[in-house]
Amino acid sequence: MDHLLDSLDQIENLEDQLRDHINRGVLHYTLLNNKHKWWMLCSALDVLGDTFIAFKDYLQTDFPEETGLKYIYCYGILQCFILQQDSLKHLYEVFEVQWETTSELKKIRKVRNASIGHTVLNNEGGRSEKEKNEFNNFISRITINKLGFDLLRYSKKAEHTVYEEISIHKLLKKQLDEVIVLLKRLNKEIIVMENEVKKKFENEKLVDLLPISYWYEKIHSIYDEQNKLFAYTALNHIQEQYVDLKKSLENRLLQNEYWFNEIEDYLVAIELMRKSMLENDDQAARIYNFYLDEKNDYFKSLMAEIDEKYEIKNPL
Repeated sequence: MDHLLDSLDQIENLEDQLRDHINRGVLHYTLLNNKHKWWMLCSALDVLGDTFIAFKDYLQTDFPEETGLKYIYCYGILQCFILQQDSLKHLYEVFEVQWETTSELKKIRKVRNASIGHTVLNNEGGRSEKEKNEFNNFISRITINKLGFDLLRYSKKAEHTVYEEISIHKLLKKQLDEVIVLLKRLNKEIIVMENEVKKKFENEKLVDLLPISYWYEKIHSIYDEQNKLFAYTALNHIQEQYVDLKKSLENRLLQNEYWFNEIEDYLVAIELMRKSMLENDDQAARIYNFYLDEKNDYFKSLMAEIDEKYEIKNPL
């Protein structure tokens, strides 16, 4: 059982890596921009995490003595195999990575279908009468335990009833080993996608789009009538840079970030600054100038964080 718990811990770690890419990586903005994919992604991640908890608690909790609860445990754990498989498949679909289920996962699905999915009439052949191979399945009640159960299977194409010993632990080991491989592959594919996005902007640093302090210093010349024209030039330059910054952020689909409205507010403040200059309202101009200068430092810190996020740190 230690191996199974270790595998579950590994899956939890891989899930955390996946969530980190989604929530903090550069693909976050593209994913969030497509609501259908975003909610599909959230649902699939939750199911992946839920099945992890279910498997772990199953392994660490005493098996019930009541017959009815034994069936509930049996049905539930087998259904978790399918839920985990399907959640992973849908995660692949969201990221448009080719999904190919493995032979081991197919076998596990076959056991679930025969045991609790399509127990009474379980077709493992084709749809035509000639290809059909229909089974009638029976879980042996007296054999149900935490480790598994015996499954009796009858088919009119077979001469004898088939007895299969279903081991939950063996099935779980096979599935977790497969899931670990598939999650590693998905994380790797996501890194490749992230790097493609980063390459588009590798020559554009957002922090370089922001005005340098020189221009704010020159705005102080508004208090000298002879240099007021240069102050207007400095303000125009600041405005142009912030317009360019806004366009760049929109190109990266960052317009839904909580701070994006502050960029738009900043452009409004520039217009108010210009108005106060035209009206010779020195007091208002001083206040706006202070705000623009201080807020520019705030945006520099914010853009530096985004630039760091766009650095290619995991080349493959």
